[in-house]
Order: sequence, then structure tokens, then C-alpha cells
Amino acid sequence: MEGKIYIDGEFGKDVTLESVRNSVLALGDIDVLRVDFNSGGGAVDVGYAVKDYFKELKKEGKKIQTNIVGMCASIATVPFLEGDVRTMASSSTLMIHNPWMQSNAPMEAADLEAASVRLRSEEDKLANIYADKVQKDINDIKELMKLETRMDLSQSKSLGFINAKSIEYRVCASIKPSSKLNDMNDKQTSLLKDIKALITKVVKNEEPVKAMAITLEDGSSVFIDSEDGEFVGKSIFLEEGGEALADGTYKLEDGRELIVSDGMVAEIVEGEPEEGEDVEALKSENESLKAEIETLKASAIEGASALEVSEGVNAKMAESVKEIVAKVEALELENKAMASVTVGGKKPVKAAVKTPEVKKDQSVMASGLASFLKLN
Repeated sequence: MEGKIYIDGEFGKDVTLESVRNSVLALGDIDVLRVDFNSGGGAVDVGYAVKDYFKELKKEGKKIQTNIVGMCASIATVPFLEGDVRTMASSSTLMIHNPWMQSNAPMEAADLEAASVRLRSEEDKLANIYADKVQKDINDIKELMKLETRMDLSQSKSLGFINAKSIEYRVCASIKPSSKLNDMNDKQTSLLKDIKALITKVVKNEEPVKAMAITLEDGSSVFIDSEDGEFVGKSIFLEEGGEALADGTYKLEDGRELIVSDGMVAEIVEGEPEEGEDVEALKSENESLKAEIETLKASAIEGASALEVSEGVNAKMAESVKEIVAKVEALELENKAMASVTVGGKKPVKAAVKTPEVKKDQSVMASGLASFLKLN
């Protein structure tokens, strides 16, 4: 299980060893710790303390992933480099420099000499840490520190400070070529869910369950308190109506990531497409869905007609069946539109997560509805 914390602000003021430790402990039992940095540095001793804490976590078997979102400078770079996987946003900056000292008290020559010795010692300590982590010559590192070097993503990668491909989770300014296909799948899933809810009302005379089940990468299921298919901002549980899911990041079976905060879905991050997946496979799946829709539509229309002429039929029930017919017709229109979509790009994105068992329930719904509607 993954968990995420934020190191934001000045070390020694906004960031302390206690605040970092408390943030990690609040995550509970995790295997991977993701840390977002946005700090210009601060107190050297606090930076080293946080670094040592991360090292202890790694000794316990935890993986550390560090990421820069904004600025990571001065002593903040030291705990950042403890990340097994290190990334940064394309708009961020990483900066290293020689340590400096300021004093509000008067200083004599001996004081200045002592301060100089201490600063030289800190320079060597920092340079050795950088050289060891990025596998560069220590003299080259010292020259970068002397020049107070600011690095963008490209420079940070070339010098070894960044060692993994960054994923821009928060960039949402463009639409993927296959997003139209995904949108249509989402609409179909939503319409099918509405139909299923209406049938539940008609046949069982009861309200449908609001919680939706989704499948995680390991095959287990979690439940989201949602009727409309929207996940973000909804409560999420280990079991339907049970204990809230612990905060963290969970990978879904389709490759997307579900980020949970305070027992609610905070964000859904698109995953990378699986190798070998193509539009033809999606369209083939769509053809199968189309056939089932036709069966459902025919049964619904036949049943609605029977209900209209049958004496003593509950008027409210008849209205519900008519609403089912309308939903099925809307679903048919979405299906036709989906069949005509041409998706660009070499790697189509996998369709959005469908409500579990929607597909296999479709044929059951069709036959069950047909059987029910013929009862006069």
C-alpha cells in the first residue's frame, strides 16, 4: 500500500523531524512512501535529521519516492536524494549551493575563523552526499555548489539528481485522442446502471444499493458510495457500508490510480495503456454489447405494450417500464455513436472502469426483464 506526504516550507520552521514523522505515522501500514517537496531549504540539522529518518524507513523495507513540485533547494535536496525513485515536475527547479552563516552578534577574528572551518566542513559533507547519490566527481559537484546552480528538469536528469520519468498528474489542459471513446463507454455504463436500478424497483419493489464496487489490481474489491458513476469526492469503503478505506494510493485493474484522502476519493489518475490493446478489440466488445441491447430493447417494448392493455396493471409500474424503454433507446444511440469513433494514436487508452458485473448482468437483465414483462 502507498501513502503520500508533503514537505512544504522552511526546514526548522514549517518542516521539522516531528512533523514529517507524524505525517508518515498517520498513513498507517504502508509499503511505499511518496513525498512531494516544495522547499527552499532552511536549518541544516533538520534537513539531515529528515534524511536519516527516511534512511531508517528504507531499512524497515519501505520504498521512498520523492518528487519536486515547485522548488527543492539547499538542504531540502538532501532528504530529497534519499528517494529510491526521484522525479520532478517540468516547471520545477532544483538548486544546490555552498552553505552560509549569518549572525546578529558581533564576531571577532577567532569567531570568524571558527565559522569558516565549520562552513568548510559542511561544504565537504554536502558535496560528498551529492557525489555519492548522483555518482559524479566530487570536484565537479563542488564547482556546481560554488556557482549556486539552479537546474530545470533536463539538467537535473543529466546530472543524476532525477532518476525516473516524471508523470504530470495535474496537467489536464488537453484531451487524449481516445477520450471520446472513453466518454461513450462511461455514458453506456451509466445508462445500464440506471436501467438496472429501475428494474430493481419494478421487480423487487425496493431501492437499489447505492454503493458501487470497483476492482483493484490485486483482484480485491472496494466500494464507493455513488449512484451516478462519479467517484471523486465520494466516500470509499473496504466493505459495502463498512469501514472506510485507509488513505493512500490504490492501483485499479485497468491501470488507473485511485487516491484516497480522509476516507474519500480525492483523485483518479489515468494509467498507461496496456501493450497490445487496440481499438478493434474495443469495437468488437461494443458489437457484443449492441446485440444485448437489442434483446433488452425488444423485451422492454413488448412488455410496455402488454402493460398498457392489461387490466389492473399498476400505473406506476408501467411508467417505470416506459422509463426503461427510454433508457435503452438512449443507450442504443450512444452505442451507435461509439461504433463510429476513430481513435488516433498508436496506443489507445483503455476504457474507463465499468461498474463490476455490468457486462455479465446485461444478458441476465435482458432475459429477466423479458420474463417479467410477459407476466400479465
